[in-house]
Amino acid sequence: MGKTNKIPAKENDIFLFIFLFFIIVFGYFCFLGNYVLYFQETQSLFIFSGDFLHQRLLKPGGLLEFAGRFLKQFYAGRVEGSLILASVLSLVAYIFHRINRRLLPDGSFTLPLILVPSSLLMLMQANYYHLMEYNLGFMMVLAFYLFFISSSGKWRRIAVLILFPLFYYIAGGYAMIFAGLYIIHMLFKENGRNKFYQILILLILAGLSFLVSVRMLFLEPSANLIFYPLPWLEDKSYRTAFIFLTAFVVLYPLICNIASRYGKATLNTRNFSLFEAFIILALSIIIILRIYNPQTSRVVEIQKLVFAGKYSEAASLHERKPSLNLIGQYFYNYALAESGQLCDRMFRGRQDFGYSALILPWGDVHLDRGAYFYYAVGLANEAHRWAYEEMTVYGYRPGNLKMLAKTSLINGDCLMARKYLSILEKTIYYRKWAKDLLKLADNPELIDSHPELGAKRKLLPKKNFFVQFNEPQNNLPLILEGNPDNRVAFEYYLAGLLLTKNVEEAVANVKKMKAMGYTKIPRHLEEAVMIIYNSRQIFPDVGGLPISADTQSRFSQYFTAYIAARQNPVLLKTKMTEKFSDTFWYYFHFK
Repeated sequence: MGKTNKIPAKENDIFLFIFLFFIIVFGYFCFLGNYVLYFQETQSLFIFSGDFLHQRLLKPGGLLEFAGRFLKQFYAGRVEGSLILASVLSLVAYIFHRINRRLLPDGSFTLPLILVPSSLLMLMQANYYHLMEYNLGFMMVLAFYLFFISSSGKWRRIAVLILFPLFYYIAGGYAMIFAGLYIIHMLFKENGRNKFYQILILLILAGLSFLVSVRMLFLEPSANLIFYPLPWLEDKSYRTAFIFLTAFVVLYPLICNIASRYGKATLNTRNFSLFEAFIILALSIIIILRIYNPQTSRVVEIQKLVFAGKYSEAASLHERKPSLNLIGQYFYNYALAESGQLCDRMFRGRQDFGYSALILPWGDVHLDRGAYFYYAVGLANEAHRWAYEEMTVYGYRPGNLKMLAKTSLINGDCLMARKYLSILEKTIYYRKWAKDLLKLADNPELIDSHPELGAKRKLLPKKNFFVQFNEPQNNLPLILEGNPDNRVAFEYYLAGLLLTKNVEEAVANVKKMKAMGYTKIPRHLEEAVMIIYNSRQIFPDVGGLPISADTQSRFSQYFTAYIAARQNPVLLKTKMTEKFSDTFWYYFHFK
């Protein structure tokens, strides 16, 4: 049994653990962590065009970015995006395995060693801004190094030196990591004086590649030509992981030298290697679950459902799993407005930000989201302006191009709509959507009958006015003055009054509802009416629409419970929360 225990890890063990790692990555990013992939996909757009490729050819590392963006576009699909990411990170482990067959042919340490870099990349990927090209960059470094060590022949050594400038052009700053790895390998794995000459030649080639790039080839700042596209995010934990991973890769030949010294040690056994591998995977799972942010996940999921037009699902998600984030609550209210439920349902979900959860202020922070309020209430020109500013600042994104195309069609500018739609037509996931709208651009008479765009046209103001972007809530009365039948703007206006607890003004507007086509008063406005009734003991003028018996009964229950609970002020809010947290009355008293 003692001899059996000292058998090194088998090939099947290695493939089993790579497969387990694949399953972990796929499972996490397909389900819990998919919000990271979706966020990244919405931040850029891969366009199948010569111009898009040409822009990436104008700097070292541009081709690596091109490859990363190509793969990142598949993040739009939950399953396919997670499969691609899991495959790339698992491939890194496999390349390390192939490297270890050259550097550690008989060592069981190969199993835990191959899992370390892939696990670090998985943890780094949990950061919003860790892009696919960063994974590909490390993979390219390792693949080029594997090419270097796969043969001891002189031609391979010469080929690596000759190909280094090309590698720098493709991989950019990752060439520095390879140069460091190459130098460490030559110092600790090679013999003879020739290794110093080869190191010198590589350093000369690296210097010449940089100088030629700066002086002759590329119009980029020097720092970009050296470091792009290396990740250097502000997050300290991420930076620490990146530095550790880079050091691990660069020093890997030395690490293998140290590991090989324990080739006959008791610790270098199959059982111990399996144990170490399980520990690495277990720690990776624990850490990535700690990184997981359920609140952020909910915000992104609500946003995803809204962008897909699944407004009821978005609203239900916030009500089941409340978002504590301004953006989550903003899109909750937007989903309710688009589905005609804002004043009926808004207090079923959390409302912690008052008016800000209805209308986001102008600025870079909300540039990619603020347009949706204006789109909802029919201010197509202002929604267009927000989307255009976003495109100017951040470049083409799916959201801004779709908004620009829709607002152009609403305004009848079919020529500009074709421009934006032709860009989306050159993508994978947005091609069908673009083709459908191109039919409207080619046949403008069909726009009025379109279920979404035709409805938005009816909301357009019939009078011109200057949009007040510093106090955007002041636009709502101006919209209603120009188009009194705009029910979406009307409900946004009333929702704002409720959120600011301006009950008198909200109730004063209820009498307008019958003339606008309402057959019943939305629930939360009925609740506001009952507050006025309770203070005056007479119903205010509501324009002839009835107050439902259900609302009157619930108010009676609320009032009775409130009076009783006031006897114990410490427990007052807790007791009222249990039964009445979804009412305007609760918001009025406790928010």
